[in-house]
Amino acid sequence: MPEHAYDEVLAALASAPDEESRRRLGRAFSSFGAVDRYVEALKHPSAPVREFAARGIESACSVAYGRKPDPAVDHDRVIDALIPLLADPDGGVAEWVRWVLSTLGPAVVDPLRRVRARGPRRLRPAALSVLAAVDGEEALSAVDRAAVERLIRIKLLDDRAQPLDTCFTSWIAVPGGDQRAITEVLGLFEVRPATFALGRSVGVHDSHDGAEYGRVYVTPRVDGWTLVLGPWCNPVDPQRADDVLRIVEELSRRHGRAQAYCFGEQGGGSGWLVAENGNAVRRLSATGRNDDARFALGGLLPEERDAAAEEGVAVPGDARAGEEDGEEWADLAPYLAPDLAQRLGVSPFDLGPHTEVRGAGFVALTPHAREHGRPATGAYAI
Repeated sequence: MPEHAYDEVLAALASAPDEESRRRLGRAFSSFGAVDRYVEALKHPSAPVREFAARGIESACSVAYGRKPDPAVDHDRVIDALIPLLADPDGGVAEWVRWVLSTLGPAVVDPLRRVRARGPRRLRPAALSVLAAVDGEEALSAVDRAAVERLIRIKLLDDRAQPLDTCFTSWIAVPGGDQRAITEVLGLFEVRPATFALGRSVGVHDSHDGAEYGRVYVTPRVDGWTLVLGPWCNPVDPQRADDVLRIVEELSRRHGRAQAYCFGEQGGGSGWLVAENGNAVRRLSATGRNDDARFALGGLLPEERDAAAEEGVAVPGDARAGEEDGEEWADLAPYLAPDLAQRLGVSPFDLGPHTEVRGAGFVALTPHAREHGRPATGAYAI
């Protein structure tokens, strides 16, 4: 679209009568690539104009995913124009500005640090969030890190259980609440207190766009069990399966029982490993990968049979099971990990206000981090 149409599209966007018109005109407006004009538009009285001006800046100036800064753009001017909108009266605009600033790379760090140190006060919370998103904990001052740690300690005083669901959730379950013994077996280090919200947020971060094996969240005792959350716990991950088998067997030797699970909510399937008194009694991978069969150990558990019976599905090996029934079991198994976890102990998906909680949870680094480096950090919920 020729740039001379910019003013016409801006005017139409500012007066658009409905959401569909705003989306259509906004896409056109943010495609001009006119960064200087977008900077001016950030002061426009129309919230949709401010929002799509920010989107246009993101499209033209983002350095995410390896993109290089455009030398023709005055990035300092762009950043200085965006920062005041972190407290925009329109929540949608403020949210977009936070995202756009987080894509502009290290150039935003010093300006946002100045906001944290000098104000204005209304911008400080969002500035902290963007700093963490851009460069993790390392971007925060010592004062800000101490403030975050104090906030976590305060939140822990009244922390309530909540579901620990991520896009692809992996966890180990151990009866009892002996976090110290679990930490010893797992070889965890750099233990730091964490709320349920923080633990879930870290889990989401670490299971998104690839598996981060360097960190886990360990819950307090929940309904008599301790859960360890993170991709490092996946019992049927080809890179982790042997180690998780060893760990879970050792945990069961010390605690009588131990389990590990994985579940992908977006079609990623299920996997589970159950050990008793030092020996694995069952492992199954139902992820749809070609190598699922190589992870199989032991026979069907009573809980697997019960879950299948409740769905009217015959399990393999039943006298009445035919070829069609085997296919039904193959269709059911990828969804069973959360159900089996609840039948055998506690499921992270079912935690909530009803859950009995004792103690406090923490985030810790795994042995993988010693060998491969510390995981990247980001902006997390607390």
